[in-house]
Amino acid sequence: MLFSGETYKFRISNVGISTSINFRIQGHTLTLVEVEGSHTMQEVYDSLDVHVGQSVTVLVKLNSAVKDYYIVASSRFTKPILTTTALLRYAGSNTPPSLPLPIGPTYHVHWSMKQARTIRLSSSSFSLATILFSQSNMCLGPNYCQIHMWTG
Repeated sequence: MLFSGETYKFRISNVGISTSINFRIQGHTLTLVEVEGSHTMQEVYDSLDVHVGQSVTVLVKLNSAVKDYYIVASSRFTKPILTTTALLRYAGSNTPPSLPLPIGPTYHVHWSMKQARTIRLSSSSFSLATILFSQSNMCLGPNYCQIHMWTG
């Protein structure tokens, strides 16, 4: 169960061979803390592109209303755009997620490049002492990606 007011760690890995993905969680922001095992300056994003072979770690604070929310991964720079969803369920939720799905960028190469330029490595580390961990998986189809989410 995921509890309101807590912060959870998600590790997203694109193990595909040809397609970038965009990852987002409805009604929540993603604080990037790690790329490829290296700590980053903590930047906040509404969605995050994860390119082929790349792994990123984000922190998500559950500070929205107690209900279910869509977790969305969609392909980037492809026609058609492939999309898959999972649910983020707050403890005590009796409310299903609402449509529409949170939108992500589609074919905007410059958007992705601009986002990549905002990622900076950090020489200091941060504490994850208050974050609990478990594991679940979501996949965007064969040969596209696999997302590993460590949450608390």
